Amino acid sequence: MSFTVSECARCGHRVYPARLWCPACGHDQARAVVVDEAELLAWTRVPGSTAEDDRFIATVQALPQGPALVVRLTAAPGRVGQRLRLTTRVEQGVGLPWADFGFDSFI
Repeated sequence: MSFTVSECARCGHRVYPARLWCPACGHDQARAVVVDEAELLAWTRVPGSTAEDDRFIATVQALPQGPALVVRLTAAPGRVGQRLRLTTRVEQGVGLPWADFGFDSFI
């Protein structure tokens, strides 16, 4: 499932999650835009009961215009600057941002 962010109809500022008013200009109209790609900025490992159960959470910059996001990763990352594919996974009825390494081959 594709990932969407909210983009201000007036100034184009992007945010996630959606807000009632644009934090950049105060406008109250926004549209959902699909964001497919991000750049890895930082990550952390959340230890599981075994190494196979470890999880990874990352801060990424959605490309080309942002915003910065906190996402769950499908696997351990390789390096800062790595390109990631953004997706949405529904868990317990809530769509959450995830990223995988589908774009890394373009670098």
